[in-house]
Amino acid sequence: MPQASFLTRDDRRLLGDVYEWADDQGADLGYVDDLAFALASYREKDDGRIWSRHNQGNVYDMEGHKVFYSFTDQHAVTAKRIVEGEGLKTTRLDQGFIRFITDKDYGSLGHNNFEFMEKVINRFSTAGERDQPLGADFATYKSQKNDYIRTLSKEKYTPGEGDTRETLSAKKTSKPKELTLESLRSDMRETFLKAMGFKSFSSLFDRLLKGQR
Repeated sequence: MPQASFLTRDDRRLLGDVYEWADDQGADLGYVDDLAFALASYREKDDGRIWSRHNQGNVYDMEGHKVFYSFTDQHAVTAKRIVEGEGLKTTRLDQGFIRFITDKDYGSLGHNNFEFMEKVINRFSTAGERDQPLGADFATYKSQKNDYIRTLSKEKYTPGEGDTRETLSAKKTSKPKELTLESLRSDMRETFLKAMGFKSFSSLFDRLLKGQR
């Protein structure tokens, strides 16, 4: 995962603290993995500046319908609550990233868990509900892949110069033959730990407990 190398020093310090906090809370660390991956991807794309924006009316399906993407109602409500919350003002998690990933024109097709991110924002801020526990909702990882709303225009068009055909594959239930979700997540987590200068969680926690930042 080359994106991990794009994380800033502050990003890595925060993620180390988030991993430790989530582990102490009994949360599935897959939620932290997803947050780390999303943040690293944002950094790799020049803080989102070179990330293609959706919903500009220039993407078509194979039949000529214009394609638009948006959050589910639940994700939209959480995203709105995040950007309007007090915790956003003082959180250690990059505010530019938060506003970027909660914008449906950028984050609707693939984003980390907003409910978990909201907990992180508040926990690592000087405002918000810092002492609110994670709770049992995050004890087992639940993927949000393909959890978005896809809307087609009623009319059909002939794409012109600069327009693109939708490249998203249809939602599938089949799994890769030799890879598992857990193995992929473990590989990603290992990559992020190495990027932060640690070989394992034990070495990460040892550093944190000793206060050597």
